[in-house]
Amino acid sequence: MFRQMLTAGALVLVLPMVAAAQAPAPAALPPVAAAKDKPPPFREGTIDFSFLATTGNTDSQTLGLSGDIIFRPDSWEIRNRAGFIRAETDNVLTAEALFYNFRAARKLAARLSAYGQYDYLHDAFAGIDHRNVVTGGLDYLLLDAAPHRFSVFGGLGYLNEQRVAGEDLSTAVFDAGWAYRLKFSESAEFTDDFRYDQSLSDGGDWRIGHTAAVAAKLTGLLSLKVSHNIRFANQPPPGFENTDTVMAVALVAKF
Repeated sequence: MFRQMLTAGALVLVLPMVAAAQAPAPAALPPVAAAKDKPPPFREGTIDFSFLATTGNTDSQTLGLSGDIIFRPDSWEIRNRAGFIRAETDNVLTAEALFYNFRAARKLAARLSAYGQYDYLHDAFAGIDHRNVVTGGLDYLLLDAAPHRFSVFGGLGYLNEQRVAGEDLSTAVFDAGWAYRLKFSESAEFTDDFRYDQSLSDGGDWRIGHTAAVAAKLTGLLSLKVSHNIRFANQPPPGFENTDTVMAVALVAKF
């Protein structure tokens, strides 16, 4: 289980209020077109880094590192994400986890996309030696009106989980969730991502993952991000708890 987590900081953000006044313009002036969001770039990526160390009566170190890169050729969006967390207390390892995520989505219509996804997780402290999940389905953009963007997805797939204790899992799964973004301003935003996996062979075997984050730009390259992640398994490996959480404050570099 994650027993050493990064201490959360407080980030104060101001939600701007925009007032618009409309007055008749002279006939000689052309009408002003409404501002539109710029299309996303062909390539973008981020690197997140967080570190906490204490000395004295207790020596501890916690390191978090993750990366995300996205490519958008034609009607595709291809995303790769990976992350690692490690914690030690008095030279004893107390947390170590590694994850990888690949997702490829192709636009079928203005708001509809088809996706394929692969997820890997190693977290021996949660009783998971290796978890591999392959899923595919549809993603629908329900709301795309600034400052909000909200999409939902659902599909089917296959899960194989090799456990530290108890029997390994191998089952077909139903996969569903959402992705939400609220853009406060050009320099600050809130994101909320939720995912639910249900085994199709055992109604009691289900799990959820949820991440909420607030990020604010410090410079053109660097941002500060505060995030909270929850992983819940309704039927965890024997001897392990069903909930893992990570609260982190990270420095984010964008490229």
